Amino acid sequence: MITSTVRRTVRERGLVSPGDHVLVACSGGPDSTALVHLLHRLRAELGITLSVASIDHGLRPESASEVEQVSALANELGVPFYSERVEVPRQGASIQGRARELRYRALHEIARTHGATCIAVGHSQDDQAETVLARILRGTGIRGLGGIEPRRADGVIRPLLDCRRSDLRNYVLDRGLPFIDDPSNHQRDFERARIRHEVLPVLLAEDFRLVQHLSALGEEAAELNAYLDAQLPPPPPQGERTISVETLAEIAAPVRVRWLRRWIARETGLTPNRSHLVEMGRLLTGQGEVLLGSGWSVRRQSGGLSLEYREHRRTRSNRS
Repeated sequence: MITSTVRRTVRERGLVSPGDHVLVACSGGPDSTALVHLLHRLRAELGITLSVASIDHGLRPESASEVEQVSALANELGVPFYSERVEVPRQGASIQGRARELRYRALHEIARTHGATCIAVGHSQDDQAETVLARILRGTGIRGLGGIEPRRADGVIRPLLDCRRSDLRNYVLDRGLPFIDDPSNHQRDFERARIRHEVLPVLLAEDFRLVQHLSALGEEAAELNAYLDAQLPPPPPQGERTISVETLAEIAAPVRVRWLRRWIARETGLTPNRSHLVEMGRLLTGQGEVLLGSGWSVRRQSGGLSLEYREHRRTRSNRS
């Protein structure tokens, strides 16, 4: 059953093409272990070749032995194996966020070195649901509801995105495949662990199909995002920092929000949040200013919206 689900996901979502060499990222957990085994079973049918990579973040004493366990799995299946150790700074922003950034950087380097055309990672339908729910709790708009992409522009693919986490765990257990339970998945210091172990169980008691429903919401939002992005008018010339109200009023509101976000990001390097964009919409029919932070603001003046930078007002963004 799960093999046919992965086969359908790969084909319907166009994740690979015959002749592709797929680098499979494997942490040794049940999901990524199942991913390695499933793609190995489907490799001839899909016309692909495989290699496996494991990244040691050095965050736990047992991390090196876990990489060795993944190496043993790859060796048993007869596929090339690559590993790399990364040093994760322990100060500043989220450790998990820094580890993820360094992991993907290492995976892309391995892929380039060994001629992989894409990198398969083990995100499941449950990961998709948790991502969508986390973004809802943070107050996201339609853009954020799109959740996890099946295939990213940089070649990262997610063949397990239609598989439930429980089914993947049963798959490796039924076949006696060794796997690792990462204790960080249970640490309530991390937002995802709290959502997984505290928030979702309460919601699942109300609707046992919540994971599927959240995943479907993410899919629909992704389709809507793609449609709205296709409606975006051409951007103004580089360096143009005043847009007439008449020009903006001609753009439908959902498209205008995206157009403004791209314009501001290009000119300032900042990504305005939803409250900024709502306030900018109000400037179309009124006066005032929206502070974007880092000295930047959008002001209504002379019949247009103007981006302004003032060094002495490097301040926190307005939030409504």
